Amino acid sequence: MSLLDDVSIVVTPNGYKAGTLFAVKPTVALGDEEVTNGDFATDTDWTKGTGWTISSGVASSSGSNNYSGLRQSPSLSVSSVYEYQFTISSYTSGFVRILIGATDNGISISGVGVYSGRIEYTSAHSGGSTVAIFPWGDFVGSISNISVKEDLGADMDVTRATAATRVDEAGLVNYAEIIGSEEVTNGDFASGTTDWTVSNGAISIDNGRLKIDGTNGATAEQTVTAVIGKTYKVTYSFTLGTATIGALIITGGNYPTLNAPEGTNTFYTTATQTNLRVRPRIGTDGTMFVDNISVKEVTRDNVPRIDYTGGGCPHILAEPQRTNLITFSNDFSNAIWQKQTGIVPTYNTTETLSPDGTNNATKFIGTGSTGVFKSSVSVSGNISRSVYLKSVSGTTTAKFKDPNATGGATPVNLTITNEWQRFKLIGDNGTAFQGLWIDDITSDGLYMWGAQLEEGSYATSIIPTSVSTVTRNQDIFTRDGIGSLINSTEGVLFLEVAALSDDLTTRGIAISDGGSSDRVDIYYGGASNRIRSEIRSGGSTQANLIVTSYTIVNFNKIAVKWKENDFAMWINGVEVANDSSGIAPVGMNKLSFDNGSSGNKFFGKVKQLQVYKTALTDEQLIQLTGTSGTDFYESYAEMASALTYTIQ
Repeated sequence: MSLLDDVSIVVTPNGYKAGTLFAVKPTVALGDEEVTNGDFATDTDWTKGTGWTISSGVASSSGSNNYSGLRQSPSLSVSSVYEYQFTISSYTSGFVRILIGATDNGISISGVGVYSGRIEYTSAHSGGSTVAIFPWGDFVGSISNISVKEDLGADMDVTRATAATRVDEAGLVNYAEIIGSEEVTNGDFASGTTDWTVSNGAISIDNGRLKIDGTNGATAEQTVTAVIGKTYKVTYSFTLGTATIGALIITGGNYPTLNAPEGTNTFYTTATQTNLRVRPRIGTDGTMFVDNISVKEVTRDNVPRIDYTGGGCPHILAEPQRTNLITFSNDFSNAIWQKQTGIVPTYNTTETLSPDGTNNATKFIGTGSTGVFKSSVSVSGNISRSVYLKSVSGTTTAKFKDPNATGGATPVNLTITNEWQRFKLIGDNGTAFQGLWIDDITSDGLYMWGAQLEEGSYATSIIPTSVSTVTRNQDIFTRDGIGSLINSTEGVLFLEVAALSDDLTTRGIAISDGGSSDRVDIYYGGASNRIRSEIRSGGSTQANLIVTSYTIVNFNKIAVKWKENDFAMWINGVEVANDSSGIAPVGMNKLSFDNGSSGNKFFGKVKQLQVYKTALTDEQLIQLTGTSGTDFYESYAEMASALTYTIQ
């Protein structure tokens, strides 16, 4: 029998949407409808509060009582997660919340629209209702199509609330993001100048591009609809003719300097009004050519990062909160970057593509004894400095230093090739100020991109900055209410993971009861290269399996088996620890990248995560964790080929 027939949860670098990492298994997502008469076809099944009426397929509130709403009591299962959806068909004022048991959705909803989310059912409400719509703030409006179904899947909730970068399948550094539909019409000018108007000049089509000809300020223009507060990704390409300055600007949002580099440009803008004016513009008298103008809504907060660093198969990336303390991290023309005597810069060079696939790197030519640096960043302690460097041709050298160093942060001699590499300098310089310095740049020259200075003993993914520092929050992965997918009395937790650093901190992934009473975990840390699994039942440790002979920053396949008086840890095809005495945990219903109680959050790379409801045999554990098994991997390949790896 294939291992895939036994596995109850499979999480891989699969499809995702904002806030959710999709599980491969189970494939059944939702149970049966729990609400009766959710379409309000009749005036039955609902207990109506003061001011509520049901008629013509809607439930309407007059706003006469803030705390009375709609209620009914279907039979729900404790510790299960339910997905709700309802529509506000008409709206005048106030807001509503939906309650499932004793827990509400946590946000106040207003305005016409379809709303959905998930709530874990922990206990019944004190008033006895299980599903309720509560009006607040004198809600006046109508509700329709209420649906509540048990979420039977293992999709993980992802929380970060900030944007974050990753390395994509092409090896490029970019934001993990969900892209919406195109807002610009005829942005490739295939239909000539249709949909574009002109101001202070003339427009025409030249070799498939839009040509703008006029005095300073001449523009072409198109207005697109936007949502205030939403972020939009803007891309375009342009070439200067007789004009010497130009760019695309957005009225109704923010945009970079008008003096943009020729070639393809990308920036992000947040809408401050419902109409965005998209305007390629000349900054001096003359001509400019523009093409491939695109404006699309983009979501970056809470988007899981499927990362391809190192090439090959991707992994799920989970990192701690970090702040890039260097402003203008990629704008080396800014005055914060000191260019020493003899250094000749070329900004936004078109000679090479940057690690993000654009022409925004800086070329530095030196004399062999000077360089470029940012000093006096107000921070002390252990610091990670990093920057991407590439030679102009062949191989060259430079030195990575801290301009404020008086103690640690020992300079590193660099050998730079014609492939982009991210170089790092980690240490405490012994002062309250630290910095980043690429020194001894030779006359052969080098390209530089993506400077970062962050508190911590290892470098994390790039955090671009401009006028201010930027913080990327930690990645949090959890899934509650999946007790039906975990047989607490026996099973296997399997991970293929790598730690971000062997920094001795304790980081783990666990299935648990939501606390520390009943839990099975796999941990890194506590000592150098230590891998540990603790099985707890009734608040007491039943097995504590520990090894220290594996390099934890490399990917390892780790499986922990539990069953009464039968506990074992397997790594890379070998049983490495066991315990034959103890009772099994009960009541486990949560999967999380932490210790089950929101502590010891896992920071690392995950290629596979699986949960089995049975204690596998030794032969199966060899197949699962080793490299020579055939049954599992053939089935896994078949499963992978059948999947649609999409971003939803």
